[in-house]
Amino acid sequence: MSQHGRPGFIRIRTPYVADEDAARVAEATAHLVQHPARLLENLTGRTVVDLTKDDPEPPAMAA
Repeated sequence: MSQHGRPGFIRIRTPYVADEDAARVAEATAHLVQHPARLLENLTGRTVVDLTKDDPEPPAMAA
């Protein structure tokens, strides 16, 4: 991982987590995740406009 303003790289160590443990934690905390628009609605009490496209353009057409 590169650190801004410093040459070279920094080693970051993360512990190994078994797939079963990761799945258990993900399932146990899934209720903490909200769609950003729903979160704004819940926090502000105002309806947020849905800007998602039903049929997105192909990548070549988007540019």
